[in-house]
Amino acid sequence: MARWTRARATRARAIGLAIAIVVAAARCVARGDAARDLSDGNRGRDARAPRAHARALRARAPAGASTATHREHLSTGISKELVDRVAVDGAVIVTWANMHYYDFALNFLSHLDALEVTNYLIGAMDEELYAALRKIGVNTWLMGSKSIDADAVKKDFGWGSKNFHKMGRDKIRLIHDFTKTGVDVLISDIDVAWLRNPIPFFRRYPKADILVSTDNLQNRTHQDARQISHMVDGEGLESTPCAGTVNIGMMWFRATEASQQLTGEWVRNLEKDEKIWDQAEFNTLVQRGGCGTPSPDGSGVGSAYEGKVQMGTLPVALFNNGHTYFTQRLPELINVNPYAMHATFQYDGTPGKRNRMREANQWLGDRDDPSYFDQKFLSYTPRVLSDVDLQEFAQRGYPSPDGAFETLKQGEHVVLEHMRLVQHQIAQLYEAVAIAKNLGRVVILPPFFCGLDRVWFPHAGRFPGSMLGLPFICPGDHVMGMESYGGDFMKEYREYAFLGHPHMPAGAVSADNVRRVEVPPTVSFSKTTLIPEEYGMCFHRRDPKTGAIVSPAGDACVPARNEVFRSAPSIKLTAAAESLDALAKSLESARDVKFLHFDTIIGATTSKQAENAKQIRMGIWCCRIGHHEYYGVENVTLFEEGVVDMKALEASTMNEGFAEKTNSSGMNVTVVSEDDPSGKDLENPDAKEEIKEADDAWEIEGKGLGEYRKSIEAGLSKYFDGDAASVKKAMAFIEESHAELNP
Repeated sequence: MARWTRARATRARAIGLAIAIVVAAARCVARGDAARDLSDGNRGRDARAPRAHARALRARAPAGASTATHREHLSTGISKELVDRVAVDGAVIVTWANMHYYDFALNFLSHLDALEVTNYLIGAMDEELYAALRKIGVNTWLMGSKSIDADAVKKDFGWGSKNFHKMGRDKIRLIHDFTKTGVDVLISDIDVAWLRNPIPFFRRYPKADILVSTDNLQNRTHQDARQISHMVDGEGLESTPCAGTVNIGMMWFRATEASQQLTGEWVRNLEKDEKIWDQAEFNTLVQRGGCGTPSPDGSGVGSAYEGKVQMGTLPVALFNNGHTYFTQRLPELINVNPYAMHATFQYDGTPGKRNRMREANQWLGDRDDPSYFDQKFLSYTPRVLSDVDLQEFAQRGYPSPDGAFETLKQGEHVVLEHMRLVQHQIAQLYEAVAIAKNLGRVVILPPFFCGLDRVWFPHAGRFPGSMLGLPFICPGDHVMGMESYGGDFMKEYREYAFLGHPHMPAGAVSADNVRRVEVPPTVSFSKTTLIPEEYGMCFHRRDPKTGAIVSPAGDACVPARNEVFRSAPSIKLTAAAESLDALAKSLESARDVKFLHFDTIIGATTSKQAENAKQIRMGIWCCRIGHHEYYGVENVTLFEEGVVDMKALEASTMNEGFAEKTNSSGMNVTVVSEDDPSGKDLENPDAKEEIKEADDAWEIEGKGLGEYRKSIEAGLSKYFDGDAASVKKAMAFIEESHAELNP
């Protein structure tokens, strides 16, 4: 991308820059990098892992049977013979699902396959999933359900529903069964992604009957000085055996009598009362008799369940819940290599879980679905209101202590500013959706920039106890109602980190496949700015063995910050389109290009187009005292009329990281700095000749415009179709710029 980094660049090119700036101002064109040669194509993209295909079938009985054929079956259909065959060093990893969660099962097993972990089993709750897993060579058995009917067992259980709680009882019976096999077991929910093999970590604690994950929001592995001696590579358990609320989505059980005793009572209590929640009951059991004090030796392992079991809590920065991984990004914040993340603390059911993993570029469930990538896409660079005071949010974020601010109230200024900040971004999305649907394209969602956290209850700005800094790049389910949109969401939208998808076909993100659309600046545009660069968008991906960050530097997963997109050839709109069809006509030359990226969606059309397309319902922000707030765009305008103050706009956008974008004169001039002598221009012989003449002028004259004033005026006159006023204004800017750069 062409850059102008200091005034010590050659004086001839300073004139070229001045011309470009002036013409941009006169023509009201705000965007445009001079395209450079992209023969290195995917520079800036992350290295792509090869597409994972269906695995070779392992040696086993033919697939297709509707019941398991192993002997010595336990209550959930599993046989000790199967467990023993799959176990490695006396341990297995177990999850379960129905056909509704088949892509989650693919994601789960694909992560473990990538880690070369083979000792896992997936229980199939319906025959369709059982057959599908057998077909691709997965160790599975027909688990079924004790209490969910045959039809309902195939569907989404829905968190908190009656079938959800029935499924929970199947899970606890499964856990109890495995504690009786003589094999140690890691029980995992299907919406967990395993990023490292956790078994070696668990084996560090041979005294522990049970290790469990937590819903805590801060890592407390170094609070007690005695913990340090138990650390391995800086990793250890939380300070107390019952560190906060246990989450039963990740649980390690050694095959001990203590584990059997606890899980046996757990099952019995659940079967006696259908109203009891499985997770709440586990917390009640382990807390009985006391469990909250630090372990005697500082290891994190201590007594629970009236002293009958030895238990420890897994560190929340390594075994993440949904808030620590997706919202706080705690592993990045404290620089650790996580073992797992669990898609909890989200607000949009199964679609929200799936989208969160996609935003983190950790979703491998699309591996057998090329249609997810075989579309034409539309993206845009989101803008945020420049008059929103971000510091008002920041003071409520970490490290401000809990209790420093009162719970938010209705009408409070910071709440209103959060709503204004987000709703303006929603309005841009709605316009983009209308344009995309008219062009037959799928929208790549923008990252949303939020001022306040979303919580299930009234709060002071962020989830109490969390280390979340404000404002922040928030998960899509904080803003959108994905679940209410149904199956169309996956058809019509892609996650904001789509370019970094692990299964993105090699070579897809290349200059040949991208066109930028430069939109003339409007009054509404002039009141916005970019999301500040310090707010990172792409998640880190690490090597599971070394912990080294393997994802590319910067934010290449996001179109707005991807270097290929930012420097791609562009189509310059000379004015806002009167209609969607008129806009489509202006973009006809890019009809077959895979990626169409708008430098801004504001000003692409002269009036609101959102009502011309079906729109996804926006969610809510929660919560202030008394209620939540509904997002809406009724009071947002993206089409304010008036004359743009180009000089003020130039000044306000110089620090956006796109200063070079003002080279939108149509001359395709590339300004080359001393730091980057390799810049290249587009195929425009007039522009090349203009630069050559300017270079020669400085060599001859040494300073001043001299006799080349006439040739510059002649060129401008031709460019402005003889408009003398525009030529005069342009020359004035050139003289001024020349004087500033050459005192």
